[in-house]
Amino acid sequence: MVRKFWRPSSIWANCKGWAVCHFVELGQIFFPASCPACGENISFTSETGEERPTAKFSLCENCVAVFTDVSPRCDRCGLPKCSGSSCEHCQRLVDQLGIKNILWQQIFVLGTYKDGLRAGVIAGKKPSGEDLVEALSKLLVSQRTSMKELRVDAVIPVPMHWRRRWVRGTNSADIMAKQIASSLRVPYRCDIRCKRVKSPQKLLSAKMRTVNMAGMFYVRGNQLKGKRVLVVDDVATTGATLSAITHCLLEIGATVVYAAVLARTDEVTNHDSKQ
Repeated sequence: MVRKFWRPSSIWANCKGWAVCHFVELGQIFFPASCPACGENISFTSETGEERPTAKFSLCENCVAVFTDVSPRCDRCGLPKCSGSSCEHCQRLVDQLGIKNILWQQIFVLGTYKDGLRAGVIAGKKPSGEDLVEALSKLLVSQRTSMKELRVDAVIPVPMHWRRRWVRGTNSADIMAKQIASSLRVPYRCDIRCKRVKSPQKLLSAKMRTVNMAGMFYVRGNQLKGKRVLVVDDVATTGATLSAITHCLLEIGATVVYAAVLARTDEVTNHDSKQ
């Protein structure tokens, strides 16, 4: 007769799982989840009628409505879609940037850089706003569902020079890239680097922004060769930065480059850009 014994490892695993589960529930009771945008407590009602806290980095329903933009946009330039099959904004953007064509294959935009979303993006440029950036990044993926169909091999952020990163204390594009990579279940990479601290672009024309970005970035290594890459940033104004990074990636042999931003200015000539 063969006797069956409980293995200590199995008992410990069961106890550990039970303890972790209950500690998490206690933590949610004493420290309920709150909306990173407005600070309101967030909870949902289960089938039994019991209120339970939502997942971390979730926005309340009111803030989701504020940040969500359902207006149609062009897949290439990200600007409000024109009537007809062709987009007049694409050609205008190309002319103003002084380039032959838009280099990225498709761009995903959460909304227009104004009002509540503008305030949220600006708040996300500080270390205290990192939770908000993560929540907005999750909202971007959930609202732009076709992003999950791209089958990208890596998500990379628009880099920030180490000096500016040290002064600011955070890089919202980096926070975005990590969250989006996690949502898409693909690797996060930071192969793009800045060569120097760029001059402020706020008062530059679209074409001068392209000149300002020339030679600004480089790709470290060749791990992205033959890969499908998604580049993310918090704001796109003229697209000069995204264009420069896309050019670098295509030069080293990336198969296709996509872009995703939280906010897009509706006019490429608008000087109200990110800091």
